[in-house]
Amino acid sequence: MNAFDQAKPRRKVHKTVKSIDVELITIKNDPFPGQRACPEGKYAELFSKMKPGQCLSCEPDEVQPLGAAMRKWIASQDKADKLEVRTMSRFPGDSRGRVWLIAKEAKLRKVA
Repeated sequence: MNAFDQAKPRRKVHKTVKSIDVELITIKNDPFPGQRACPEGKYAELFSKMKPGQCLSCEPDEVQPLGAAMRKWIASQDKADKLEVRTMSRFPGDSRGRVWLIAKEAKLRKVA
């Protein structure tokens, strides 16, 4: 019993596990590919077409997944020191999201 509202605690409901139909399972002789089916990611072709300064226009709820995918793509291309990603969930005017690919500014060396 709960001391505050005198209600009995709820019991946990155990979900039944769906049984697998053995007759639908088949044995195949497909060779193992040795790598993931899509190693570079599903947006890699789109990202590779972009130039620094360009942006992607998308729905506001798609901004963060696209930004994360672009950051991961930049890291996999070893361009993390040259490119960065900026996002805006609602761009003024059309209220759609934007994901920019931006070139990092070159750091100036200090002269002693």
